[in-house]
Amino acid sequence: MKFTPRPLRLFWLWRAAGRFLIAAALLIALLPAPKVIGSVAFGDKIGHLAAFAALMLWYAQLYAGRDRWRCALALVGFGALIELLQALVPYRSADGWDLLADAVGVGAGLLLAYTRLGDVLAACEAGVLAGRAK
Repeated sequence: MKFTPRPLRLFWLWRAAGRFLIAAALLIALLPAPKVIGSVAFGDKIGHLAAFAALMLWYAQLYAGRDRWRCALALVGFGALIELLQALVPYRSADGWDLLADAVGVGAGLLLAYTRLGDVLAACEAGVLAGRAK
C-alpha cells in the first residue's frame, strides 16, 4: 500500500520522527506501567487517548485525503496490536477500553488535523527555510 505524501521539503525527517514516535509508544506500552498513572482517575485511558491523538495529528500532517483515513485505520490496528502484545507480557494486561481510548484519540487527532494544528510541520518548514534565505 503506497501513501502519497503532502508536499513537505523535509518529509523524510518528519516521517522518520513519526516512526520514532511509533516505536516509543510501543516501548512505553510494553514496559511496566508507572504507579503514578494508577493514582489518577482514568489516567491510563487519558494517556492512550492523548498518545493516539498526537500520533494521528502527526501523520495527518504528512498525508492528506484518503491517506489520512488509511493512517487512522493503521493506528487503530496499532492500538489492537499493542493490546495483543500486552496480553502476552506477564506484567501488563490487555484492555478493550484502552483500544477504545486509542480509537477516540485517533478520531480527535484527525479532527485536530483540520485546524491550524494540522499545518504545524509546514509552518516549521516555512520558518526554518525562511530563516535560511535571509
